[in-house]
Amino acid sequence: MIDTVYQLLKTIVNKELRGNVSPAEFNLIAKQAQDRIFRGYFEDANRDKNRQNKGLASKNYANLPLFQRQKIEQFSAQATLVPDNPGDSDLPLPTNLYFIKDRGISINGNVIDETEASDISFLSASKAGPSETFPVYEQTQGRISILPTTISAGVICRYLKIPSNPKWTYQIVSNIEMFDSGQSDYQDFELHSSEFTNIVIIMLSYFGINIREAEVTKYAEELRKMIHIKEEN
Repeated sequence: MIDTVYQLLKTIVNKELRGNVSPAEFNLIAKQAQDRIFRGYFEDANRDKNRQNKGLASKNYANLPLFQRQKIEQFSAQATLVPDNPGDSDLPLPTNLYFIKDRGISINGNVIDETEASDISFLSASKAGPSETFPVYEQTQGRISILPTTISAGVICRYLKIPSNPKWTYQIVSNIEMFDSGQSDYQDFELHSSEFTNIVIIMLSYFGINIREAEVTKYAEELRKMIHIKEEN
């Protein structure tokens, strides 16, 4: 998708007489656009959940909350947490973690419940405190601490990851930048394909160009025809 977005973006920017779009400029704006859409999913999910609770959301194919969840779920990931030092119960979380899923920390299939720092002392002193059968964890910046401290290996984290930064990669052919997805640092957008138009519209806004979805579709069709004619020749 990333090359199509780039070619369409350059076409529109050129027609609007806003100059050229370099690969470096494109990659920077592509990251900003993807981040904006990704973080918007969670705002939309909360809004749609409220609508559903009020009975305002329909079901079946028009179930918008379900569609939002599907967009979010593609960022689901799982990792085994490895301590910095063998035996440590203080475990670093994945570096690409956005947030831990509900009850997303477990060991041997058993859920490890989260607790607040203010409850740690109380739980530790209680006869019904944390045990290997019923462990708990506290989350701090980029890490979790598990009680009892005898648990340090085999901990699984289910989470939503931050999308990888998109990067349009290329090679120079006859002084022209030609798209090359074979480069080691190539990265396509990780958003759902239905976000194509949104990506283009948001990226154009950074150039001060405001157009509607129908106009993007029109430009995209013109670009498709141009590419088809070039391929035939």
